[in-house]
Amino acid sequence: MAHIEIMTLLQKNIGIFAPSSSIIPQKFEAGLKILHDHGYKTLVHPQTYLGAGDETQLAGTTADKLKAYIDLCNDPSIDFLMAAAGGNRTCFLLEEIAKLKKHKPIMGYSDITALLGLHHKLGIPSLFGPTVQTFARMDTHYIEQTFDMLNATAGKQTKINLSGAETLSEDTITAPIFAATLSVLNCLIGTPYMPDLSGYILVIEDIGEEASSIDRMLWQLLSVTKPAALIFGQFVDGEETGRPYGQTLKEILSMHAERTKIPTLYNTPIDHYGRIFPIQCGKTATLDATNRILIL
Repeated sequence: MAHIEIMTLLQKNIGIFAPSSSIIPQKFEAGLKILHDHGYKTLVHPQTYLGAGDETQLAGTTADKLKAYIDLCNDPSIDFLMAAAGGNRTCFLLEEIAKLKKHKPIMGYSDITALLGLHHKLGIPSLFGPTVQTFARMDTHYIEQTFDMLNATAGKQTKINLSGAETLSEDTITAPIFAATLSVLNCLIGTPYMPDLSGYILVIEDIGEEASSIDRMLWQLLSVTKPAALIFGQFVDGEETGRPYGQTLKEILSMHAERTKIPTLYNTPIDHYGRIFPIQCGKTATLDATNRILIL
């Protein structure tokens, strides 16, 4: 399915809601300030503040979240949507959102991967990128890179130096790209909401997953889809809790690179800690895995 060039859609009016977990108020307000300082206007749906500051993660009910999505999509003043934060339970929205006739692009990552997958399948252009709350932990380089890319002239290419990465398998490939948090993407497998990502450059990262889980999830993902290339970001906070697995993360990822025999990068500086930039799902990109260059 052809995808609209999203940079023609991203103007300056952002509709914000919490499709996942509740916000941490101080971090959320810090992220809002960064958006405003860069010239963006925001409309924060009231649902965003449900559960804010509570001990639990709940950001209202699924019905509350669905209403927020519908309200923002129906608001003519809103150009695109942005997730307030990541967390849990975005997947519960998919069945009802899939029935809707009106959508808008959204930006987010982590748990928002579920909605990115559905949007991609529906042909709605969306971005794997920071949530509002993420801005509070991003350094200046990634903040400015994000806004440079969002404000870029339609059709302009962005060359990203991934020099911090390591090449596991060389070659250059041009293909559509999709970025995701691995554990959330794998939850879509076998559901009506899993997009066909065969032939794509896949950017994969995660948090809090042990090596054994990463190994198992990659086996599953690569058994149901045949990507054109792999960009492995960071798998952070994955301390082992049981017997040592017997292989390092690099050895595991190298094994999967050898299994697929496609261009592959390891240890790419993309992660949950704030090293993140907008990647339009479905947009044609070029990966030079030999020289560790990504052109979006």
